[in-house]
Amino acid sequence: MQLEITGLRSGYGKVQILHGVDLTVPPREITAVLGPNGAGKSTLMKTIAGHLPVMAGEIRYRGNSLVGHTALSICKEGIGFVPQDHNVFPSLTVRDNLHASSLAFEGADERVAEVLRRFPILAERANQAASTLSGGERQTLAIALALVAGPDILILDEPTAGLAPIFVDRIVSWVRELAEEGMGVVWVVEQNPEKILAISETAYVIDAGRNSEILEARSLLAPGRLEEVLLQVQE
Repeated sequence: MQLEITGLRSGYGKVQILHGVDLTVPPREITAVLGPNGAGKSTLMKTIAGHLPVMAGEIRYRGNSLVGHTALSICKEGIGFVPQDHNVFPSLTVRDNLHASSLAFEGADERVAEVLRRFPILAERANQAASTLSGGERQTLAIALALVAGPDILILDEPTAGLAPIFVDRIVSWVRELAEEGMGVVWVVEQNPEKILAISETAYVIDAGRNSEILEARSLLAPGRLEEVLLQVQE
């Protein structure tokens, strides 16, 4: 089942940021979302995940509307969210972070063990406080916290920002594996666009809270094409 967003309007309080965005996230595919700073990309992700209210429009998954659902309810529907910031519990150990995120789900111990098998670096750091991890390790933990709930759709809000190249490559590889296993992924792209577009199917360009273009992601890898598209939406 694909996640379908139509005519979505959202924002903060009375300030509307999204003005009717459409987005489709199919299973087994990575969908990229691009646009200039302030375009509404993070607002879109937070609204889908239930962290911001829907002012108008529709979010549907598995044939059900998710409008008005809590963030926990949306997570239980199978949609995981990795925000860009404040995405781990710094004072807790890696293992306790994972257990805290799995408490609302059956088979918590098995879920944590499965995630630690997928990310050996976290197994090695299981008893360390999250605050002591490197940036790449912490971002790996943030992704693991979403995966422990067993989502079918994963929302990533620029998970490679500021990371060393080795962790960028690892995260790109892990996310590609998740899509190959059947997960639908939506990835907000600000840094390392070439690596992410190379594994994505569709790219949505957002500008001023609206859809600007919907493109085949790999078409943006042509020399100068990505710069051309982003410059167009900034004019």
